[in-house]
Amino acid sequence: MPNSKNQSSKKCLANTRKQLRVWVENKKYEQFKQAVTKEGTSIYAVINAFIDSYIAEAGE
Repeated sequence: MPNSKNQSSKKCLANTRKQLRVWVENKKYEQFKQAVTKEGTSIYAVINAFIDSYIAEAGE
């Protein structure tokens, strides 16, 4: 039954969210992860803030 729960979650998210996958060098990822942790936030929050800022600067 866990699959049906995951499937319903994925279906709901598919209508409201898009997944962004990025390949990053291990060293860069670890440095980024440490910096984010030091700031007391999450990678997800930083990426979303970057996207919002980029959109605002682009005038979209």
